[in-house]
Amino acid sequence: MPPLIKLLIVLSLCLIIYNLFKALYHLSNRKSAPKEVVKSLAIRVGLSLTLFISLLLASYLGFIKPHGLLPAQHPVDQVSTK
Repeated sequence: MPPLIKLLIVLSLCLIIYNLFKALYHLSNRKSAPKEVVKSLAIRVGLSLTLFISLLLASYLGFIKPHGLLPAQHPVDQVSTK
């Protein structure tokens, strides 16, 4: 995977977490309006959907290659003993 794509994914995740904590701050602050909480959560959901669609598109176009959680096991060549 190219380093630029890794950087964009990490940056997107950082922005998503930032907006989540921003919503938590506005939720816990008594002076804050509920509109700020909704706005922060809406931005977080939008960023999450954008990241998900971008990952699907990058996989489809071949920029990233998905793999399984476990390494692929190659079949062992069996030698016939006769």
